[in-house]
Amino acid sequence: MYNHILITTDGSAHSAKSVDQGLKLAQKLSSKVTIVTVTAPYTISGLPGGWTDTQAFIDQYEEEWKNFAEKTLSEAKKRADELNVTVETLHTSNVSAADAILAASKKLGCDLIVMASHGRTGLKRMLLGSQTNEVINMSEVPVLVVR
Repeated sequence: MYNHILITTDGSAHSAKSVDQGLKLAQKLSSKVTIVTVTAPYTISGLPGGWTDTQAFIDQYEEEWKNFAEKTLSEAKKRADELNVTVETLHTSNVSAADAILAASKKLGCDLIVMASHGRTGLKRMLLGSQTNEVINMSEVPVLVVR
């Protein structure tokens, strides 16, 4: 049914549920799995008088998020190993999560995307938008949203 499943994670407890559900589905279907996490681009802040963040600060930001991504993917891979599911992992940085997920799905030939809903409602959803909603609306393949 699904030959290659792309499972997304941001390291949160909520996304851990979607990783677990995606892995269990892959286990039952003997599907190939890629687990992806995305680091958002650094937003340079400027202050009156021309002060901006230094390159060292930006480098530190990127290094910390790289380490967090490695930890997140390592935990997901550990769960996959417990279920005897072979996975590939992917860390993408400096793009929006939705764009990275959609690009990875297309490039890897995935036929299902599994991701968590972040449970935003009302005003928060209108103001913050939703990466999940963007993936649902733009994806060329089915998207399984785990709540």
